[in-house]
Amino acid sequence: MDQLLAALADPERLKLYARIVLQDLPPREEDAPAVRKHLGRLLSAGLVERRPDGSLTAGASVFRRARPVEPAAAGVPRRLTGFFAHGRLTSIPVRPVVRRELLEHLTETLFAAERSYTEREVNEAFRTVHDDTSALRRYCVENGLLVRERDGSSYRRVTAVSG
Repeated sequence: MDQLLAALADPERLKLYARIVLQDLPPREEDAPAVRKHLGRLLSAGLVERRPDGSLTAGASVFRRARPVEPAAAGVPRRLTGFFAHGRLTSIPVRPVVRRELLEHLTETLFAAERSYTEREVNEAFRTVHDDTSALRRYCVENGLLVRERDGSSYRRVTAVSG
């Protein structure tokens, strides 16, 4: 990916790449010395390909191939891995079924079933994966995964999770 970014870092090369993507590069222009230099860099980086007829093409597939594959988050169910990046939750799912699955995963991994937690401890645990601790805490209580004392003094994980 660094090679691709470096190839596009030059403003003139970036303009040339854009013109190739938009198919707005007259065939004779690619013979100009400055264009040939930049074109060589784009070709070697794999951003541009020359077709058998000599025309130039550029597609998004090079970016998909270069995208670093993030290792699956340890213990995160496969269906939820798209919501995590670098060990952190990037967004809370909107679909209730998926959100519930995420919340079940979080409560099972962040909280012991036999102990009570203060609100501060709950926030600290959730903060290890996401900054919106109040939303996660509220969703867990609403979904019956965490039980909150009436006075708000403590929270407990519900042991039997039923989906």
